[in-house]
Amino acid sequence: MEEHGKDGPDIGAGHAGGDGNSRFGVAVAPGELRIVQDLLNTASIRRAGGDVPDLLDAPDTAARWLDTYGVAGDSPGVGDLRTLRDAIRRSLVERDHGPDRDDGDRQAAVESVARLRLEADGSVRLVPGSVGIPALGQQVLLAIYDAQLAGTWRRLKLCRNPLCAVAFWDNSRNTSGVWHDVRTCGNVANLRKSRARRGRPGPNLPTGRPD
Repeated sequence: MEEHGKDGPDIGAGHAGGDGNSRFGVAVAPGELRIVQDLLNTASIRRAGGDVPDLLDAPDTAARWLDTYGVAGDSPGVGDLRTLRDAIRRSLVERDHGPDRDDGDRQAAVESVARLRLEADGSVRLVPGSVGIPALGQQVLLAIYDAQLAGTWRRLKLCRNPLCAVAFWDNSRNTSGVWHDVRTCGNVANLRKSRARRGRPGPNLPTGRPD
């Protein structure tokens, strides 16, 4: 898809992003995949020492996150955005780690209707059919679509540590990364395996650095 147009939420490649990525200190995905990663990292994350809250759950944090992308904090549809986020997270779990054993029934696909227009110069652009949160959801899905066409979608992953599951950008040469930080989740996971082989309990796996 050559061009998406300028209408809709402000989520261009140079956008700084919301609180999702920054609270974990992760490597940020390039281009418009940044909004996808940031959305994924608004989720509540289980971690040793206490859960990291869902940024879309409380009105004040949801409003601050939405405002970062040019959407009014009182816009309707936060629940739909949360549904989209959770569906994307489930798809990444199944892609990289196999089906989620805690998810008994596979959820229905998330759909969003967008109009595409062929311009006189041959470029194809999105004609927004909605505003606010629905338009933001369309941009998220289009960013994923473009990344799949470009072959870069496989680099956006969830940390394999079940007490983390932070969304991170895999910069490894052969896209073999499984931990958002090998110095924390990776090293401690290897230590746990080593101790398990010797019959000794290992420590709880930590996550990143929430603010």
